[in-house]
Amino acid sequence: MTSSKIIEPGSTLGMLGGGQLGGFFTESALKMGYKVVVWDPSTVAPAKRFATLSFDASFDDVDARRNFIKAVDASSLEWENVPVSLVEELESEIDVRPGSRSLGLAQNRVQEKSFLSKHNFDLADYRVIYSRSELNSVDLPPPWIVKTATLGYDGHGQWLVPNCDYIKYAKESMTGSGPWVVERVVQFEQELSVVVGLHQNGHTTTYPPTENIHENNILKLSISPGRIPTEVLKKAQELATEVVLCIGEAGVFCVELFSLKNGGILVNEIAPRPHNSGHHTIDTFTISQYELQIRALCGLPMPTPIMKGHSVLLNVLGEEMRELTSKPKWESIIANQHARIYLYGKESIRPGRKMGHILFHGDELATLIPEALETQQMLTDP
Repeated sequence: MTSSKIIEPGSTLGMLGGGQLGGFFTESALKMGYKVVVWDPSTVAPAKRFATLSFDASFDDVDARRNFIKAVDASSLEWENVPVSLVEELESEIDVRPGSRSLGLAQNRVQEKSFLSKHNFDLADYRVIYSRSELNSVDLPPPWIVKTATLGYDGHGQWLVPNCDYIKYAKESMTGSGPWVVERVVQFEQELSVVVGLHQNGHTTTYPPTENIHENNILKLSISPGRIPTEVLKKAQELATEVVLCIGEAGVFCVELFSLKNGGILVNEIAPRPHNSGHHTIDTFTISQYELQIRALCGLPMPTPIMKGHSVLLNVLGEEMRELTSKPKWESIIANQHARIYLYGKESIRPGRKMGHILFHGDELATLIPEALETQQMLTDP
């Protein structure tokens, strides 16, 4: 279902997935006068703390689907692993933005890369293999990253092959039944992400690129604005916008990019939702990525957000949560006038799991970056 009507405050919005992205969406929606129904099979999903109503059934529960459709006027999503079949069924009754087309691309790296190649976007060299034995005959010079085609996130489902000697180990470690994507490691200058909103009328809204620093394939630091030349900034925004326009579904997207030494930019991945690297927009822009998501879903105007300052976002991962909440370290961080702590309300701590973030907000990255790095050191020291 695709409608052009405006969904007004007082209406009920649906959210498929109840993690931190869904939580920030729900908070923003409540402030704008909407009610929110969160559907997540986990009874302790963080977004349910703010929900008007929540569903705990599995995503394949027929009764839950029927009741969810009755309860909401439109829906968005915060997680790529929502079944495409569920979204397709919802679309027959209500607006879902972004929808099943975007979700299908995001769920399968082979389809995503094929889509990007078909539209002539520059990518890292890659090959698709359908059995582990094919890894021996890949005609790309290593190093490689081997990735599962589906269900990979935050470093899960990825294996580094620095040279041919590691092929045997990679074959033994690879999980799943295939296919897998074998991607040549890119020597990039920066990893960038661009959040783009697409209105149902074709209008686009774009935030400046964020510079991202990963550790063990998990996002650790996000710096806004990215430390890139003006021409690269403009090119990254234009490229991300082109990608989203090619998809053609209204909603908020994040396009992840590699900036190269020669000034070129490669497209890495597309997320049909807001992004962890865009949390800073809550504090540093007049319109956050979550408000933009609501505007895209409801058909509201989507003006260009105005930047209110610079920021460095530090993710709090796994056991760092225990260090953060210890009294001396908590008091030290909270006393910093630039620091704002966000905890996601997740009950269980797992290695590498995003438990919260600390946003350092001010006028000078030269001040904020050292503060973030010092805090990171504090959280990793016993």
